Amino acid sequence: MALLKKKTPEEIAAEAAAKEEQRREAEERKRREQAAKEREAFDRSPAGRARAGFKRGDQVFQYSIDVLHQRAVIVAMIGGTTTKTAGDPVSVLNSVCREGWELLNGSFVFVEQGQESRDKFLSSGQNVAVKGEVVGYYLFKRCEANRAA
Repeated sequence: MALLKKKTPEEIAAEAAAKEEQRREAEERKRREQAAKEREAFDRSPAGRARAGFKRGDQVFQYSIDVLHQRAVIVAMIGGTTTKTAGDPVSVLNSVCREGWELLNGSFVFVEQGQESRDKFLSSGQNVAVKGEVVGYYLFKRCEANRAA
């Protein structure tokens, strides 16, 4: 039968300190990982791409964003319609401008992704609903004055 050795107060304190150090190291590692994830997300964002272009010395920056998404809806014996989901690109455009860019031009294109149709009920012809999205294309030029500190 083995005898259990009683720990001294110094050993107990050393174990507690070691556990506390491990906890702090784990928290610091989590904080660094979270910061790295946030940095990667920013680098993929329009503002992050604009910042990278500015640092490279680019003179122009182009960005496109879905402004409106339209879905085709055909209801039997009633007709066809669409549902729309709109986005507001203003915050994205402002974030790019704060990275040292000035908006030169914006244009919009409807990109048709298909359509749905059904024969009309008790009459001739078709009910047609078109699905697609409106894409906004924005062109920026370098503007040192717009660069936020």
